[in-house]
Amino acid sequence: MIPNHLDFFWSHRLPLADAILNRGWKLYVATDGAESDPKLSAMGVKGCALPKHGRGLDIMGQFRLMWHIYKTIKNTQPDIIHAITIRYAFYTGLITRLMGYKPAIYTIAGLGSLYTAPGLKAKIMRALLVPFMRFAFSGQGKHIIFQNPDDQEKMLVTKITSLENSTIIRGSGVNLKEFPYAPYVAGTNPPIVLFSSRLMREKGIADFIEAALILKDKNINARFQVAGNVYEDNARSMTRAEMENAHDLGVIEWLGQCHDMPDLLNRSKIVVLPSYYGEGVPKVLLEAASIGRPIVTCDTPGCREAVMHEVNGLLVAPQSPQDLAAAIAKLLNDSALCDQYGAAGRKLVEEDFHVDAVIEKTVAVYDAMLEDAHINALRR
Repeated sequence: MIPNHLDFFWSHRLPLADAILNRGWKLYVATDGAESDPKLSAMGVKGCALPKHGRGLDIMGQFRLMWHIYKTIKNTQPDIIHAITIRYAFYTGLITRLMGYKPAIYTIAGLGSLYTAPGLKAKIMRALLVPFMRFAFSGQGKHIIFQNPDDQEKMLVTKITSLENSTIIRGSGVNLKEFPYAPYVAGTNPPIVLFSSRLMREKGIADFIEAALILKDKNINARFQVAGNVYEDNARSMTRAEMENAHDLGVIEWLGQCHDMPDLLNRSKIVVLPSYYGEGVPKVLLEAASIGRPIVTCDTPGCREAVMHEVNGLLVAPQSPQDLAAAIAKLLNDSALCDQYGAAGRKLVEEDFHVDAVIEKTVAVYDAMLEDAHINALRR
């Protein structure tokens, strides 16, 4: 398994790892810091070192990462390779294609800034990458798992993959016991409106801050909390100075990185993620729905998988702080509607996003790929 970050493995892929180990299979996890993580060793998982990927135009950093992925595959000789997120899937796809290695499975957990970045430069970059993506993701023994149909459609239209070689598995699943349904109790005054995500501009954090300012100017009684870190080495991240300024002015309460998500969500009345990023299915929205919180998010791919408009939350136009503020105000002023949306959200997660269902579908892809590889080996 090749995830983009060790924290991502622990937060999103631990149940899948447990399922793999419970089958009696041997699991390697290759990512930055994996080789020295004692928790992986305690699980019986072999960690393999990869360098951090370079940023922006750090070409040498990208090639260094690809070289280490190649060496890891060569040294471990896995029966299945599962690369997660588009960058790591793309690099692994190029390498496995050149090595003739299969089966290889790629989870596209959202198309990220590759497909959402505006401007001529981004369009040129996308056009240049398409032939390489076709090469990386096509061919026998390759399969892409998409998290929403919008992403799949984009790659079908550009002939990067086919229906036969792709599957939709919506998100990484939610543990219903870890995030039990808990209707909101009005014990916090003012009520809390929560934003929890990486503090990247495309996640809509600036819009959330602007919406909070609009509502405070209207004397709306609420606290606006932000949980998440800045990324100093990423130009698309909010800066520490910007976050501290908004906090010091009393517009928001910046909590930094928070690890107890059930407690954080329980204390909140509304969860907001105005993302216009290329999401897969944001896990925080599914966790919020599981606990029974109404959601305000953007009508964009991935986000609208987790929220049905006026069923378990409200969808607003992306990059519109005014629409965002209006939706938040509507829920703050209608507790009965919040309860209705919260109950509907829990039902949605139980039916469509249970972690056991996600694992079952993913392991079924593994089995199908292994069976195809076995049949083709017999034919040869």
